[in-house]
Amino acid sequence: MTEPLVRMKGIDKRFPGVHALKQCQFELLPGEVHGLVGENGAGKSTLMKVLTGVYQKDDGQIFYK
Repeated sequence: MTEPLVRMKGIDKRFPGVHALKQCQFELLPGEVHGLVGENGAGKSTLMKVLTGVYQKDDGQIFYK
């Protein structure tokens, strides 16, 4: 099996009064393309901001290569 390029495990992010991400998982394998979809407030942007370093995660692990 091919190893993931990116793996996010158990990602939590909290803001005052809001638990925005609760144990989120994401995995990207070589050659894959993903689209994140969901309702407003589902955490799509927050998850990507954690991945890119705009926000610091409160818990979980991020692996690259």
